[in-house]
Amino acid sequence: MKKLILIMPLIICFFWIASCRNSQTDTVKETQTNQVEKSQTETIQNSTGTQNQTATTQKTASEQPKIGTVKELVNGDLMCYVTLIDENGTEHNVGASFEICAEQATFVNKKVRAFYELESVNDCQSAEPCGKSRKEYLITKMEILKPN
Repeated sequence: MKKLILIMPLIICFFWIASCRNSQTDTVKETQTNQVEKSQTETIQNSTGTQNQTATTQKTASEQPKIGTVKELVNGDLMCYVTLIDENGTEHNVGASFEICAEQATFVNKKVRAFYELESVNDCQSAEPCGKSRKEYLITKMEILKPN
């Protein structure tokens, strides 16, 4: 009986320590996940001013607007971001090569035809190289359309 009385507190302490360790591990994992999500959201907001930029730039070339009016060109960390208003009046945020942003004065408020190519884009949270990349359809060429 004395042995049982000595062993029971040890068993209870063991379970208590094991449960504390699991809750700390879960908390650390949750915190790390939240920090990654927060930094990704901040990066997108800083470079484009919108939270849905990632979703719109990962469309295939056939889903991207081919003709539209350029509302805005923004130089970001990873690519140039173009705001196009298509013929239906829908606003699209699409990625483009940095050369497109270099000609900002030429394209803003003009109706253009956009040409897309599959390009390799740095997949880091800043302009610093990290060795990761992803493939995205980017506007590599735009030509101004003459008004009718």
